Amino acid sequence: MIRAALALLLLIVCLFGHVRETMAQETAAPADPLTLAEVLAVLAATHPQLEAARQRQRAAEGDAMAARGGFDPVLRARGQYAPIGAFPRGTVDLELRQPTPLWGLSVYGGWRLGLGSFAVYDLRGKTADGGELRAGVSLPVWQGGPIDRRRADLRVSALAQDAAAADRDARAIELERAAARAYWAWVGAGLRLTVQRSLLALAEDRDEGLRKQIVAGGVPAVEGIDNRRAILDRGARIVAAERALQQAAFELARHLRDADGEVEVPAPTRLPGAFPEPQRPAAELLDALIDEALQRRPDLRRLLLQREAAAVELKLARNNRSPKLDIDAYAAKDIGSLDPAYAYLRPAEFVASVNLELPLALRGARGKLRRAEAELARIDAELRMARDMIALELRDAHSALVAAHARVGLAREQLAAAHELEQAERSRFRLGDSTLLLVNLREQAATDAALQELEALAEYHRASVDLRAAAGRLGPS
Repeated sequence: MIRAALALLLLIVCLFGHVRETMAQETAAPADPLTLAEVLAVLAATHPQLEAARQRQRAAEGDAMAARGGFDPVLRARGQYAPIGAFPRGTVDLELRQPTPLWGLSVYGGWRLGLGSFAVYDLRGKTADGGELRAGVSLPVWQGGPIDRRRADLRVSALAQDAAAADRDARAIELERAAARAYWAWVGAGLRLTVQRSLLALAEDRDEGLRKQIVAGGVPAVEGIDNRRAILDRGARIVAAERALQQAAFELARHLRDADGEVEVPAPTRLPGAFPEPQRPAAELLDALIDEALQRRPDLRRLLLQREAAAVELKLARNNRSPKLDIDAYAAKDIGSLDPAYAYLRPAEFVASVNLELPLALRGARGKLRRAEAELARIDAELRMARDMIALELRDAHSALVAAHARVGLAREQLAAAHELEQAERSRFRLGDSTLLLVNLREQAATDAALQELEALAEYHRASVDLRAAAGRLGPS
């Protein structure tokens, strides 16, 4: 029974050795380490969600073009022909009108032709045979003067374009944050696998020497069995670490795509050899970061743009409560030959008119005004909340970064002590003053300390990513 167990153990050891050789062959292929800057560049160029944000921005540009269409010139034409009746006649009227953003002013010009017989009460329809040319202006004095629907739509659509750009930036920061955290998780998983492989290598390197000592009678056989048990245990840890690395690679692949736009899983050969060295965060820069975030954060900028758009709607709603008072003036002149009986049509004429319109109840205007005031007040409340949350988010992210940096220092001190104890225990074992069990425990403690250092470094870089995202920064640090 014992021989069968030992044979099984040796078979498993050989299998793990084969796995290590295969991994060594895979890692032997030269490849440049994958950098965070490369990940973020690929993300910015190919991520579908950023492409969707860019398409929303294009849609906002289309809305802005449609709003500018409110100031397109308009050509109107009307014709009438009455060949049978007391007054057979024909009329044609063409007018080209151009709205402008200048106080709602519209300018127009036209040509009118009226030929045939006209009743006495309809003599204004008569023109010379060349028709009548006219040009005029229409100016809203009160309602529609300071602002009207067309100018409001123009301004709101321009603000919507900026808001779409802010949405794109906010989405980019969110995706970059997720991608950077996934990247550091992948780097940490790869380094943890390296540590576990180093731990297995210690037991494997020791195994041959133990066998010789057991045969020579210098070491009890139980020590060999214990070492092979350690090999199996450490091999199982490698399997778990490899699975963790694969999982981290799949998570990072959410943000990586190849030249064809297909999802790309990063190869282990592209793992960096170490984490970048952490830098001590400066506490005095926190206030500057908060000020920067209040200026840079796209979600706050989007709210400010929404507030400006709501202020435009409020201004329009207030103006629409005013009476509608319009002034219209035009000059007209008949051209061409004219029957002497209609000589009164020859002189040029100038006509000015004033139009007044006032809804008595004004319920429509007052209801829209109340809604616009409520919308502006809602956005102001959200702005106050957003500013408070941004400051708290930055303070929390900075605190996490400071704590992570301190944790790295403590983890390194712990690792140094664990290595010292490991070396001392290994020396005692060589002198016969210790057991393999204690050596394995010291080696495992040193490995755990190394893993804790890696976790502290990963946490530091994740906290750095969170701080940059909270400050509204794009791109790698």
